[in-house]
Amino acid sequence: MNKLIITMTLTFLAIASTAQTGSQKDNMPYSFTTEPAIGIKTMSMDVQLSNLLQYNLHRKISLIAHTAISFGLPLSRMSDIDQHYNYAIMQKFGIGTSLYIKHTISTFSFLAGIKYYAFSGTLNNEHLPEHITTTSNGTTSDYGFMYNLKMIRKKYFMSIRLYIPVKDGIAGLGENSTIEIGIGIKLK
Repeated sequence: MNKLIITMTLTFLAIASTAQTGSQKDNMPYSFTTEPAIGIKTMSMDVQLSNLLQYNLHRKISLIAHTAISFGLPLSRMSDIDQHYNYAIMQKFGIGTSLYIKHTISTFSFLAGIKYYAFSGTLNNEHLPEHITTTSNGTTSDYGFMYNLKMIRKKYFMSIRLYIPVKDGIAGLGENSTIEIGIGIKLK
């Protein structure tokens, strides 16, 4: 896993150092943006509300803060469990590099942070003599790679993001990956 992270980081740095030349402010559409979005986790179909703040230090290098809350929907994943609540709150910070092509910007970034999760549910099975209720919560680390495609139109733009966590290895790729779509606003 460490080899994967090192390889991806070196790839991002190589892209940042060779991607484009010229004046740093030429065609740079913004220096600070906010990008609220709604998304889903790919396998569990949990709904996620998020906001991404991006500050461009340089044409090729940016600082990123990603805040999200996801809600597990009780859509009959398990028919015997009555879900009381299921949510996660995430805060990640990272660094990224961008490629500019006409009215689109592709940003590749590495993010790391923490995730708080909470779940409560009751097992209602007719073969058991009583109902069993369980509650769990905790905090864990969260890190991975994010691809963000922006389609620029003046002050407002469309933002499409894909976040791929690498903490849980191959098993977590499909289960915890998220796709988000939102509107970005140029603040500065």
